[in-house]
Amino acid sequence: MYKVLLVIIVLFSCGSSSEESIHQSLQVFGEPIPIIKISSSKKIKDEPKTEAQLQIFMKDSLLFSSKIGIEYRGAVSQMFYDKKSYGIELWDESNNGLSKSVLNMPPEEDWILHGPYADKSLIRNVLAYQVSNSIGRYAPKTQFVELEVNGDFKGLYVLMEKIKRGKERVNVSKLSPKITAADSISGGYILKIDKTVGAGFSHQGDYNEINSFSSTFDQAGKLSADSKIHFLYDYPKATNISEAQKEYIKSYILDFEKAMASTSFSNPELGFRKYIDEDSFIDYFLLTELFQNFDGYRISTYLQKERGEKLKMGPIWDFDLSSGSKGFCHRMNEKNQNYWIFEYNKYCGDDMWVVPFWWSRLLQDKLFVEKLNARWKALRQNKFSEKSLMQEIEFQVSYLKNTKAVERNFDRWRILNKRIEPSDTKGSHDQEIELIKNWLKQRLVWMDRELPKL
Repeated sequence: MYKVLLVIIVLFSCGSSSEESIHQSLQVFGEPIPIIKISSSKKIKDEPKTEAQLQIFMKDSLLFSSKIGIEYRGAVSQMFYDKKSYGIELWDESNNGLSKSVLNMPPEEDWILHGPYADKSLIRNVLAYQVSNSIGRYAPKTQFVELEVNGDFKGLYVLMEKIKRGKERVNVSKLSPKITAADSISGGYILKIDKTVGAGFSHQGDYNEINSFSSTFDQAGKLSADSKIHFLYDYPKATNISEAQKEYIKSYILDFEKAMASTSFSNPELGFRKYIDEDSFIDYFLLTELFQNFDGYRISTYLQKERGEKLKMGPIWDFDLSSGSKGFCHRMNEKNQNYWIFEYNKYCGDDMWVVPFWWSRLLQDKLFVEKLNARWKALRQNKFSEKSLMQEIEFQVSYLKNTKAVERNFDRWRILNKRIEPSDTKGSHDQEIELIKNWLKQRLVWMDRELPKL
């Protein structure tokens, strides 16, 4: 029964050769998918966390057990979808955070149980994260599981790492509030361009001086005192970050934006290259555009700044509205879905969350575009090849079908013949998988043709 756990180790391998699948082997032994059972005497809600007990079983064998704190997570998914996602924290007996390894993933205390719902393929997030890891850009490690809460079977979920600082996650230096020295205060930081949903759906735009700072530029790259673009403090948390640290990272970002907006933005000493890790921006762009993630750049967007290093993009996050899915920008939801996501503002610039001007500005730099195209061509030979992407999809689907998880999920959630906003597909799970495959195949051809034109 532990053979499947050996397979899980393979799931997180990123070192396959250029002509192989992202995973080195496809070994499905017919073992059942792990099932997580959560029990709580109190109602689960969106903050604060509710005390509960978590157990993970493989067949009748108990693999893991821990006291946890659990809460609902997500914005749209929490408010409108019957199948909820959860944030969990492993607790000791005093309700303090407790770091443990779960299903062979590196030890941590914070985890996410993502419940794919509108994504009827069930795999969009996992697919994007696996591809990102395969090209050397960390994204959360994942494991498919089934979930039961207080005896109620909830169907298929994805147990995944929460994005946070750590050696095995976002590996930036630890930064305590006491650190103020000039040679140490430069890192590490994690920032997020996102909604503020910690206090619930109705508070998704509650930006203030405690939790964030605003750009001084609007989406067109013009100076503005009323910018829609906000940078949330993710690490250190808003409750822990010192004023000196706030001032440092705010000044760094605003200096970067000033350089981007200046007439000398391509100057190697005065322009944007002084501030950013160019390669990370290129990979983030290519991942966002390959999967056409409608949330890309403007929400669910992370940036990181290590001590003594330049600003990096990533990790990628929240790709359930990607790969042939529909977004909430209805002016982009036409039959031909081939859009550049960095041009989101051209179609839906009146949205509350918009794409920063950096991306269109970067594409005005000849060298950046040359590097972008060179990286695309290199990736198309291996990790972004049609063969590699199709193998990755088949790997995920074969595993889920072999364990009968797809069948059980849609017995629990009878949505296959219904439209779930924003998706407009009403077919079977097989048809949704074919949609992704066909969409990605034509997206590759489209980007091969259109990238050199940027």
